[in-house]
Amino acid sequence: MKKLKYLFTIVSTMFMGMFGGQKKKGVRRFGIPGLGFILNIFSKNKKKAFPFLLLIPILCMGYGTDSFLLDIFKFDWLVRIVYGATLSLPFLFFGFKRWTLTMLTLAIAFSVRAGNLITFGTFDILIEDMVRYGALGFWIAYNSFEKK
Repeated sequence: MKKLKYLFTIVSTMFMGMFGGQKKKGVRRFGIPGLGFILNIFSKNKKKAFPFLLLIPILCMGYGTDSFLLDIFKFDWLVRIVYGATLSLPFLFFGFKRWTLTMLTLAIAFSVRAGNLITFGTFDILIEDMVRYGALGFWIAYNSFEKK
């Protein structure tokens, strides 16, 4: 059952990340934090739910060509590393070791540059989004389902 929960969380996060990048930004910005929040509201430790809401302002910040981060850091590759590391900040509430692992993983995952795997109509299944949001989904699942 735990493996199914992990799989659901990772795949849901991955598709919300992709859909939010290509169609409706709100799906990524509010869906991913909402998923983490809901998973934890229905778990035994409801206090673990609230840190996931801190993902909302970070996901709203973005990391694309119109991002203020690009104005600050100037290089796309550096923006992606900083954005991935910033995305890990809510995971500080789960402990320093978990946050450190999350930060390193997300900084690396958001550095990945890859292409399109397949296209369905106007929707692309992007390898880089699978890596990026799959990693984020893993850490949401891990911090939701594993005891401290």
